[in-house]
Amino acid sequence: MAVIFIFSSQNGNISSGVSNGFGAWLLGVLGIDIPPGQTASEVVIIFGLRIRNIAHMFLYACLGAGSYCLAQSLSGIKLPSGVWRAALSSLCAAAFCLFYACTDELHQYFVPGRSAALRDVMFDVIGSASAIAVIFAVHAAIICLGAGGRRSKND
Repeated sequence: MAVIFIFSSQNGNISSGVSNGFGAWLLGVLGIDIPPGQTASEVVIIFGLRIRNIAHMFLYACLGAGSYCLAQSLSGIKLPSGVWRAALSSLCAAAFCLFYACTDELHQYFVPGRSAALRDVMFDVIGSASAIAVIFAVHAAIICLGAGGRRSKND
């Protein structure tokens, strides 16, 4: 959350410089040339996504994974283990990430040279939901395999 907040606190010029600098490095690693008239952060890298889109998804994937683990730990206080607890942890983590994405965009609205964009919230949600879904699937598989393939009354 702190890393996301720090990036969101950067004014427009600094944020663009960071994006272009990292984008130029990444494009160099990938062997992709920057077309004339474009900056590194404007270059499409994969599936129509630019460096800023990928950065949003990556940072929120990390937040989603951490939120799931925290929710799973906290839900163990009152709930028995099982797939239902994992599902509840997933929903809580997803709701938290959506809330944080919305408040982060609101915060950016007040930073000079920045704006709030619903599109950015969408990329944040895609990143966090993807990480949460993968972790939930792996966790649920482990729970089911741990039960010998049988469902217990707690699942």
